[in-house]
Amino acid sequence: MSEKSFSTTEVDAEDETPRSSRQRRSGLSRLAEKRGLIASPTASNASLRSVGGTSGCGGDEALKSAGTNPGAGLPPPAPKAGGSRLLSRRKEQHPAVEDEGGTTGGVVRLGSSMKRSISSQDLASTSESQADMLMSTAVTSAAADDNSLGLDRLNDWDNSGSSRLGRLQQRRFQSSTSLANVPTDTRGSMSSLASNASSTMRKIPVSDVRNRTFLHGSLSANGLLGADQLDALIADRRVDIMAVTWNMAGLDSKSYPRSLESLLFPPDQEHVPDVYALCFQEVTPDIKELLLRCQATIGPNHVLFEFCRNKALLLAIFLRRDLIWFVSVPDTSFLSTRVAMATKGCAAICFTLFGTSMLFISSHFKHDDANFEKRIHDYQKIITRLDLPKFTKPVRKSNDVTERFDYVIWSGDLNFRVRTGYGDRQRVDRVLTASTSPAEVPPDVADALTAGDELKMAQAEGKIFQNFLEGDIRFPPTYKFDINSDVYDTSNKQRVPSYTDRVLYRCRRPGTATVTAYNSIRELRCSDHRPVYAVINATIRPGVDSIPLAHGRFRHDIYVEGTRRRATQLDLSGLDARDKASQVCSVM
Repeated sequence: MSEKSFSTTEVDAEDETPRSSRQRRSGLSRLAEKRGLIASPTASNASLRSVGGTSGCGGDEALKSAGTNPGAGLPPPAPKAGGSRLLSRRKEQHPAVEDEGGTTGGVVRLGSSMKRSISSQDLASTSESQADMLMSTAVTSAAADDNSLGLDRLNDWDNSGSSRLGRLQQRRFQSSTSLANVPTDTRGSMSSLASNASSTMRKIPVSDVRNRTFLHGSLSANGLLGADQLDALIADRRVDIMAVTWNMAGLDSKSYPRSLESLLFPPDQEHVPDVYALCFQEVTPDIKELLLRCQATIGPNHVLFEFCRNKALLLAIFLRRDLIWFVSVPDTSFLSTRVAMATKGCAAICFTLFGTSMLFISSHFKHDDANFEKRIHDYQKIITRLDLPKFTKPVRKSNDVTERFDYVIWSGDLNFRVRTGYGDRQRVDRVLTASTSPAEVPPDVADALTAGDELKMAQAEGKIFQNFLEGDIRFPPTYKFDINSDVYDTSNKQRVPSYTDRVLYRCRRPGTATVTAYNSIRELRCSDHRPVYAVINATIRPGVDSIPLAHGRFRHDIYVEGTRRRATQLDLSGLDARDKASQVCSVM
């Protein structure tokens, strides 16, 4: 505030008394009084009355006894909050206040906006009544000037406090990903966090809205799929994709596991991926129940973007809700490789995220040890007959569907076996016995097992999955187990434990994707296969607005029902926990 606002007013020659001090006080000065930062004007008035500001005889006597130094007759001012520091500040700002003796007498200083000052000569040359009026004005002005300095101090204190509060709120907002870092004692702190969070949202200029038309093609950086939008949503331009494959062995929906958390949230993962590609083989016709359970487990931050079913094959894509506005319309296709068998073939979904095209394939190849060449034939039929994409342009024209996309993630029960010669089962059992952990095998043991893997041998010969990559296998074979046990096949066939369930990926640009996790899930024992998952970190490029966008579409019915189930399950689990924690004692 200006200095003029809090300085005392000049005495009008026509008025007998100065304006009331109550009229001069503002709301801020009253707040300062409550906090003890400035002295109350009532205290100054009391000092004035005791010296000579009243109509009694004591006032004239005191002025006469003061002589040429009117300040000598006044009592010293009461110390205020932070007295010594405030007094030193006043001395620095007004060095003329002190006289030769080091006291505050001599010259009585008024506010900075006053047009006059009262000295001892002024008092000597005036009458007693005029001196009384001038003296009261001087003392009141000095008190008001003290108030002005106190208000300056209050402003400094408020500014420093606001700066500290702003820094504190910034630190809280930066750590707001964890609710444990947010204080819960005041409602104001939560309001400040919400204010900071909203301020990080990019403001949309009116000119951009007037000049930009989405969905009609835009090569600029500020297009809907341009670099600006991509950087605002995904700062590092990389997303995590989790591909899961599980042969459910015809498991009925009534026999599904109570929880799918181990399938969707493996214990070695700290964060939920941005994209789920769930590949199931040998599923029952009631696929809606499976999708609902997946949605209820993943939670409301993800939505079922699309799914494709081919008889006993199912492929489902779950996306983060943040991404559904920046993807193209999904394409789906399926192919049966064995007409007489409903379980063999593939289901595929493709779409474009910003400017990066992706193809996901869930497949089930021919079974049995003697059908190695038929599995190769199944692969060749899929890559040449799968008709994708339909709505978007391929990145490259080719008879091989895997060459038309930036990324291809292929998962499924590929049924390739481990071949080690005569006495296979006994040799594999001896190798597995050397492993100290049932969930993880040492690198030398894994290398010994994969050395006879049909898939790796065929890939090395160029017969299958050319230019595809796979993570390092450091888990035990995933087939074939006795149901509800960790024991490999004890039937008469004595099948050799093999890595039939796999996840492979292909990048059009080498080095743009890496595998961060590749493992099996041993907690689910209700099938003769163990699920396998891979987490792939992939780079996303900006795109153009000319692609047919999905406009935020997703499977709304699955989302609503799955979220409702999740809420009900959480409520029931909370009740169960409270019931277990409480103990009721009844006395008969």
